[in-house]
Amino acid sequence: MSDRVALPSLSLPKQRTHWSVFVVIAASVLFLIMCGALYLVLQRQQAQEEAYAKRQSDRATEIKMETEKVKAETEHATAEAKRKEAEAAAAAATAAAQKKAAAAAAEDEAAKAARRKGAKKGGGGKVAKGVAPAAAPGAPAAATPAKPTTKASKDIDDLLKSFK
Repeated sequence: MSDRVALPSLSLPKQRTHWSVFVVIAASVLFLIMCGALYLVLQRQQAQEEAYAKRQSDRATEIKMETEKVKAETEHATAEAKRKEAEAAAAAATAAAQKKAAAAAAEDEAAKAARRKGAKKGGGGKVAKGVAPAAAPGAPAAATPAKPTTKASKDIDDLLKSFK
């Protein structure tokens, strides 16, 4: 048993690989190239979708900010208009009060002048309340007696004037 046995060599000199093995290897390489290309296409498409979603969210945020800005400007303009309206109403009320005060002062002056004139003529110095004194022939006609002015009636008058 000490003899060595020589095994035959399996590589034959003119034996080549079968053509179907080359086809399988070529198909595998082609399949790997196609998978790589598909992976790259999917990656690019996903990146484009993410960029589109980001642009849309940025645009939505921009529109929301513009809307809030317009809303704030509208509220500011409304508040400014209300403030100006209130100032105008206050100015009208003070002008009306000054006009009433001037009319009352003019009426008092006319009444005093009529009393003095009546006292000089001897017709009596008293004038009945609520009765307009007689006007002098050359003087303009006296205004009708003013309504009693109280704070409530002034407020009502101002309110009615604001409706006009």
